[in-house]
Amino acid sequence: MNKRHNWNIRTQELLIFNAILSNGSITAAAETLGLTQSSVSKQLKNLRTYFGDELFVRSGRGMAPTSKALAISPQIAQLIETFETISGEIEFDPAQIQRDFVISTTDEIQHILLPSLVKRIGDESPKSRIIFRVLERDYAAKQLASGIIDLVITLNWHVPGHLKQRRLFEDEFVVLCRKKHPIVGKRLTLKRYLKAKHMMVSPLGTAIGPVDEILNSFGHKRSVSLSVPYFMQVADALLGSDLILTLQRRACKELAKQYPLAIIDLPIDTKPVDYYLFWHRRYDKDSTNQWLRQICYEIFEQETPNV
Repeated sequence: MNKRHNWNIRTQELLIFNAILSNGSITAAAETLGLTQSSVSKQLKNLRTYFGDELFVRSGRGMAPTSKALAISPQIAQLIETFETISGEIEFDPAQIQRDFVISTTDEIQHILLPSLVKRIGDESPKSRIIFRVLERDYAAKQLASGIIDLVITLNWHVPGHLKQRRLFEDEFVVLCRKKHPIVGKRLTLKRYLKAKHMMVSPLGTAIGPVDEILNSFGHKRSVSLSVPYFMQVADALLGSDLILTLQRRACKELAKQYPLAIIDLPIDTKPVDYYLFWHRRYDKDSTNQWLRQICYEIFEQETPNV
């Protein structure tokens, strides 16, 4: 029988194709899908036989797609979307599903979300598990499209416009520093603020963020001496130096409860900042994605009533 008419290909194999394409690695694809590397390798072998092509070849430390893989990737993505649409028509029961819920966000958001989310998922979908991933430079747009990541939670700052979104809560920028910092007890003027040495939290690994864009709009520029990727690195850096940090009030309040840190109002008027939930339009009507989005929304509504 001509293999073109032998439709012996499984949905999971298509998901593996998508995962390798998005991650550029068999190891990463296996971790993303919750499978063993040997299982992914075996099913990749099946795909190679089916399509009569290597599909992915070694390139450096990863796997690069062949021209054939790139050519068929849109059709495979469409097939996956069709399967998911059909599945979504079946009555949704979270207690019966067994899957990974993957959320990409920053660690200060994890701090707010994690305790309640663990309980909700444990109660309502006990066979499933939660995986948090570090926020990526492109806000995981490709992984959202392929279904590797379910949701992204972050500020709406240069997020790709084609993603669907829902506002979660509002916050504002304040200054955080050690309680014995020279600026504490004095009026923090704009001149003092700009003269100070700054640190910033940047999950994306940049030294420019929303605060800098706000300052630039007023014709000002600050000096960033330290950029760290994680919220939990802040306290050590501030307590051991005269650095100051401009961050959302909600996160600063959490740190000030645990460490001798002072919160000071910014010496410049800024608009409130909004945190959003993002997902790909392909999964807008997906029952599982809708359910997960609603849980996250309800948790933030409860945890951040008055930031």
